Amino acid sequence: MKTIITEEMRFRQRVVKYAIKHNNNAKAARRYHTSRQQVWRWRKKYDGTIKSLANKSRRPHSHPNQHTQEELGLIRYKHRYHRHEGLAQVYRKLRDAGYNKNLRLQCADK
Repeated sequence: MKTIITEEMRFRQRVVKYAIKHNNNAKAARRYHTSRQQVWRWRKKYDGTIKSLANKSRRPHSHPNQHTQEELGLIRYKHRYHRHEGLAQVYRKLRDAGYNKNLRLQCADK
Protein backbone atom coordinates (compact mmCIF):
# COMPACT_ATOMS: atom_id res chain seq x y z
CA MET A 1 0.00 0.00 0.00
CA LYS A 2 1.33 3.40 -0.96
CA THR A 3 1.68 5.89 1.88
CA ILE A 4 0.98 9.53 1.17
CA ILE A 5 3.53 11.85 2.75
CA THR A 6 1.57 14.60 4.48
CA GLU A 7 2.58 18.04 5.66
CA GLU A 8 2.23 16.79 9.24
CA MET A 9 4.77 14.03 8.59
CA ARG A 10 7.20 16.58 7.14
CA PHE A 11 6.71 18.76 10.22
CA ARG A 12 7.39 15.82 12.52
CA GLN A 13 10.54 14.98 10.58
CA ARG A 14 11.81 18.56 10.91
CA VAL A 15 11.16 18.48 14.66
CA VAL A 16 12.89 15.12 15.09
CA LYS A 17 15.91 16.11 13.01
CA TYR A 18 16.27 19.30 15.03
CA ALA A 19 16.00 17.35 18.30
CA ILE A 20 18.59 14.82 17.12
CA LYS A 21 20.95 17.54 15.86
CA HIS A 22 20.87 19.40 19.19
CA ASN A 23 20.28 16.27 21.29
CA ASN A 24 17.61 18.18 23.20
CA ASN A 25 13.89 17.40 23.03
CA ALA A 26 12.88 20.41 25.13
CA LYS A 27 14.68 22.83 22.82
CA ALA A 28 12.98 21.30 19.76
CA ALA A 29 9.61 21.43 21.51
CA ARG A 30 10.01 25.13 22.33
CA ARG A 31 11.12 25.99 18.82
CA TYR A 32 8.29 24.10 17.09
CA HIS A 33 5.57 24.84 19.71
CA THR A 34 4.84 21.30 20.79
CA SER A 35 5.41 19.31 23.96
CA ARG A 36 8.70 17.60 24.76
CA GLN A 37 6.77 14.38 25.45
CA GLN A 38 5.47 14.47 21.89
CA VAL A 39 8.98 15.07 20.54
CA TRP A 40 10.18 12.11 22.59
CA ARG A 41 7.41 9.89 21.13
CA TRP A 42 8.28 10.97 17.58
CA ARG A 43 12.00 10.35 18.18
CA LYS A 44 11.20 6.88 19.51
CA LYS A 45 9.16 6.10 16.37
CA TYR A 46 11.63 7.62 13.92
CA ASP A 47 13.80 5.13 12.06
CA GLY A 48 15.30 7.50 9.49
CA THR A 49 12.36 7.42 7.08
CA ILE A 50 9.53 9.90 6.94
CA LYS A 51 7.01 7.06 6.68
CA SER A 52 7.85 5.92 10.21
CA LEU A 53 6.24 9.14 11.49
CA ALA A 54 2.86 8.39 9.90
CA ASN A 55 -0.17 7.92 12.12
CA LYS A 56 -0.97 4.28 12.78
CA SER A 57 -4.49 2.92 12.43
CA ARG A 58 -6.57 2.90 15.60
CA ARG A 59 -9.10 0.49 14.16
CA PRO A 60 -9.55 -2.59 16.32
CA HIS A 61 -8.83 -5.97 14.74
CA SER A 62 -11.75 -7.66 16.45
CA HIS A 63 -14.57 -7.03 18.89
CA PRO A 64 -15.43 -9.47 21.69
CA ASN A 65 -19.21 -8.90 21.40
CA GLN A 66 -19.37 -8.95 17.62
CA HIS A 67 -22.37 -10.70 16.08
CA THR A 68 -21.77 -14.05 14.41
CA GLN A 69 -22.95 -14.62 10.85
CA GLU A 70 -25.79 -16.80 12.15
CA GLU A 71 -26.95 -14.03 14.49
CA LEU A 72 -26.81 -11.45 11.71
CA GLY A 73 -28.87 -13.70 9.46
CA LEU A 74 -31.44 -14.24 12.21
CA ILE A 75 -31.65 -10.49 12.89
CA ARG A 76 -32.17 -9.71 9.18
CA TYR A 77 -34.79 -12.43 8.85
CA LYS A 78 -36.78 -11.35 11.91
CA HIS A 79 -36.54 -7.66 11.02
CA ARG A 80 -37.72 -8.32 7.47
CA TYR A 81 -40.90 -10.06 8.61
CA HIS A 82 -41.69 -8.17 11.83
CA ARG A 83 -40.50 -4.59 11.19
CA HIS A 84 -44.08 -3.29 11.10
CA GLU A 85 -44.46 -4.33 14.77
CA GLY A 86 -41.59 -2.11 15.97
CA LEU A 87 -38.06 -2.82 17.15
CA ALA A 88 -39.11 -3.94 20.62
CA GLN A 89 -41.26 -6.68 19.10
CA VAL A 90 -38.49 -7.66 16.68
CA TYR A 91 -36.17 -8.01 19.68
CA ARG A 92 -38.79 -10.11 21.50
CA LYS A 93 -39.06 -12.41 18.45
CA LEU A 94 -35.27 -12.68 18.36
CA ARG A 95 -35.21 -13.66 22.05
CA ASP A 96 -37.86 -16.31 21.38
CA ALA A 97 -35.70 -17.66 18.54
CA GLY A 98 -32.65 -18.06 20.79
CA TYR A 99 -30.89 -14.71 20.45
CA ASN A 100 -29.35 -13.94 23.84
CA LYS A 101 -27.53 -10.60 23.61
CA ASN A 102 -28.62 -7.59 25.65
CA LEU A 103 -30.51 -4.96 23.66
CA ARG A 104 -29.07 -2.12 25.75
CA LEU A 105 -25.49 -3.18 24.93
CA GLN A 106 -26.26 -3.42 21.21
CA CYS A 107 -27.85 0.04 21.09
CA ALA A 108 -24.89 1.66 22.89
CA ASP A 109 -22.56 0.82 19.96
CA LYS A 110 -24.53 2.87 17.47
